[in-house]
Amino acid sequence: MAAIHALRMRLVSGRMRARAVAFGLGLLLLVVFLTQGIFFIRANAPAYDEATHLASGYSYLATGDFRLEPQNPPLLKQLLALPLFLIHRLPFHTDTQHWRDGMDFFVGQDFLYHSLLPADQMLRLVRLSNLSIGALLIVLIGWWAFRLWGAKAAILAMLLACVDPNLVAHSSLVTTDVGATLFVVLTIYLLWEYFRDPVYWLLAAAGVSLGAALVSKFSAIVLIPIVGLIIALHLISVGGQSRALFPHRYPTRLGARFFDAAGAFLSFAFIAALVIPLAYGLQGFQQWFFGLERFLKLSQDGQPAFFLGEYSYQGWWSYYLVAFLIKTPLGSLMLMALSLLLYQAGNRLKPCEAVFLLLPVIVILLATTQAKVNIGLRHILAVYPFLFVLASRFATFRSQRGWPAQLLIGIALIFTIVSSLRVAPHRLAYFNEIIGGPNQGYRYLADSNLDWGQDLNGVKAYMDKEKLPIIYFSYFGSAPPSYYGIRYQYVPGTWPLEWPPPADKVPAASQRKILAISANNLQDVFTSYNPLFQWLRQRTPVIKVGYSIFLYDLSDDREGLARLEETYVKAGIPPAP
Repeated sequence: MAAIHALRMRLVSGRMRARAVAFGLGLLLLVVFLTQGIFFIRANAPAYDEATHLASGYSYLATGDFRLEPQNPPLLKQLLALPLFLIHRLPFHTDTQHWRDGMDFFVGQDFLYHSLLPADQMLRLVRLSNLSIGALLIVLIGWWAFRLWGAKAAILAMLLACVDPNLVAHSSLVTTDVGATLFVVLTIYLLWEYFRDPVYWLLAAAGVSLGAALVSKFSAIVLIPIVGLIIALHLISVGGQSRALFPHRYPTRLGARFFDAAGAFLSFAFIAALVIPLAYGLQGFQQWFFGLERFLKLSQDGQPAFFLGEYSYQGWWSYYLVAFLIKTPLGSLMLMALSLLLYQAGNRLKPCEAVFLLLPVIVILLATTQAKVNIGLRHILAVYPFLFVLASRFATFRSQRGWPAQLLIGIALIFTIVSSLRVAPHRLAYFNEIIGGPNQGYRYLADSNLDWGQDLNGVKAYMDKEKLPIIYFSYFGSAPPSYYGIRYQYVPGTWPLEWPPPADKVPAASQRKILAISANNLQDVFTSYNPLFQWLRQRTPVIKVGYSIFLYDLSDDREGLARLEETYVKAGIPPAP
C-alpha cells in the first residue's frame, strides 16, 4: 500500500510540475503575442475604419447617443474607447453638421485629428485595448485545448494562435472583428462545458456571451443557428452525452426530450436578449433592430471587390475559402488537416468534440458562400480559434512505425513562425507561400486583406531617405497623408477623406517624379468600370512599402506621365494648371 501511495504521489507531483511548466510557457507566449502587437501598433498608420470606430465608441460613452455607425453594434467600440474616455475625458463636440447628419467618417476624422490629444497617442491607447482582447482570446484557445487534451495541447494551440499573422494584425487595430470572435468562441466553449457538466450557471453564462456577441458584430447572428444545430444533434444522439440537456431526468421519449431541449434553448436565448438593451444604455431593442436592418441592407447591396483578377459587387461563393487557404500559414494548415484526417490517432477526436469544434467552422463558411460583401478574411476570423484547438490534438499523437509525430509538429511550427515573422510588422498583408508570399498578394485579394491605408509611415520614411520634397499619390485610406508629413499631388483612384486635397503640384522641372499608389487603386478595385491604372500594372515598381503601397519612378517615362494626366480626365477631375 505504501508503494502504491508513493507512486500515486509521484504521479500527482509530476502532473503538477507539468501544469506549472505549461502555465509558464503560456505566459511567455502571451508576452510574445503582445510584443508582436506592440510592434505592429507602432509601425502602422490608421487603417481605413479605425477613426470611425474610435469616434463612434467615444460618442456613445460621452453622449449616450448611438446615431453614429448603427450598422455595427456598440459594445466593442465602447470597450475599446473606454480607456481613452476614462483617462483623458476629451471633449466631444455635437454642434457640427456632420454630427447632426450622422456622417460617421467625417466625425471620426475630426475627432482623431483635431482633438487636444495627438492622433497617434489616441490611436495607440485604443489599439492597446483591442490587443488586450486579443490576449484574452489566446488564453481562451489555450484553456479549451487544455480542458480537451492536456497541457501539451494547450501550448500548441496557444503557439499557433499567438504567431498567427491574421490574429496579430486584427488584434492590433481599432476594429470589432477580434472582440466578436472572442464572444463567438466563448459562447460555444461555455455550451461545451455545460454539456459536460450541466449546471445552469454555465447555460446562463453562455447566454450572456451570446448577447455580447450580438451587440459586438451583427454577423455574429450566425451563432443562433449554430447553437440550434448543436442542441438538435445532442437531442437526437444516443448515450450519456444527451443527458446534459436534461440534468434532472433523462426522458426516454423524443417528444419529452424535445420539450426539455426547447426549454433550455429558450432560457439561453432569453438571457442573451437581456444583454442587448444594456449595450444601448437601456434604450430598448429599437436601436439594435435599426442597426440590423442597416447591416442587412448594406450586405444585400454588396461592395466593390477584387478576387483572383476579377471584379464584382455581388461576391463569389469561394472567396472566403480561398482567402483562408492563401492567408493562413502552411504549417498551421498542415496541423489542422492532419488532426482532422487522423482523427483516431492520439487522443481520438470524439463525435461530441467534433460537433463543437467543426460545426461552427462549417456553418460560418457555408454562410459566407452567400455573402455579397467580400472585402476581407477578417469576416471569418472566428473559424481560427476552433481550428487551432482542433490542431492542438496533434500534441497527443504518439510516434508510430518510425513516424516521429513530435518532429512533424516541430517542422510545421517552424514553417508557421518563420512565415509569420518574415512579414512583420506588416502582418495585415500576410499571404502564404502557395501564391509566393505577400509580394504577390495584390494579384489575388485586396481591401483589408492587404491594403487598408496602413503604410503612410513607410511612404514618409522613403521620401526622407530619397530626399523627395513631393510625390504623386493615389491613396486608399482615411488618414490624411499631410498629417504624416507627406507632401503630395493628389492622383485619382478612390475619393480620399482628406477633401479637398492639398493644391500642391509636382513641379514640371522636378528631377524625380515618383508616383505612390495603394494596391486597391493600382488594381482599380473601385474604378473597374472605368480602369485608371491598367497601364501602370505593366511597369515595375521601384519599391513596395509594407506590401500595400507601390512606388513607381516616372521621371524619364514620358508615356507614363501622359497616362497619369489622362487619369484626371477619366476620373472627371481635370488637373489645375
